Amino acid sequence: MILATPRGTNWQIDDAADKLRRRAKLPGARLFDHVADSLRRAKAAGMSAEDRLMLALPASWCVNSPAPSTVLRRWALLPDREVWVALIELFEAAGEGFDNEAEQAAMLALRALGREPFAVEAISKVAALLVPEAVPLMPPAAMAFVLGDAVPDARSFVAMVRWFVDATAQAQGELASVAAGHAEVSLVPGQVLDHLLWYDSEGFRHFQERV
Repeated sequence: MILATPRGTNWQIDDAADKLRRRAKLPGARLFDHVADSLRRAKAAGMSAEDRLMLALPASWCVNSPAPSTVLRRWALLPDREVWVALIELFEAAGEGFDNEAEQAAMLALRALGREPFAVEAISKVAALLVPEAVPLMPPAAMAFVLGDAVPDARSFVAMVRWFVDATAQAQGELASVAAGHAEVSLVPGQVLDHLLWYDSEGFRHFQERV
């Protein structure tokens, strides 16, 4: 797979299945994937976005969310809880087209949730559990890999979502094939792309001395 990034580089993805296998050996990453799978099934069974959010907030710590418990508590309470539900709905619809109006609404919601230096990364680690087909994890290394030196704010968050949705659609067949061969846990194509982004941007460092 070769995917273009907004910073003007081509990302060549090799050994996808092996990279997913290695990532699955990390306890937090594997548990995160199981939670995402459970939340996907809970949604299909009719669980509300609000209830799924309550489960996703603490689970975001499985992949080292920088949000302290005080922020997660704030997000669980009104008015932030309503902002989260609206944001989830926006991202759920992103696959059908993320137009300018939706992008502006998403940026307003993101800014309402907080402007702390860690906000973009922390929000992404909740949203990636709830809407993995539209939102990747956004630690600094992943954002720099895709966007270059962009400031981690609401605008760059939306830029990541726009690129991620388009890239997932472009490589849908290949990503689905890799997902089908991953025995650890059920993944959707977007999760495959997200995990490979993490691996190639920084995750490889965990495995430099491993076989």
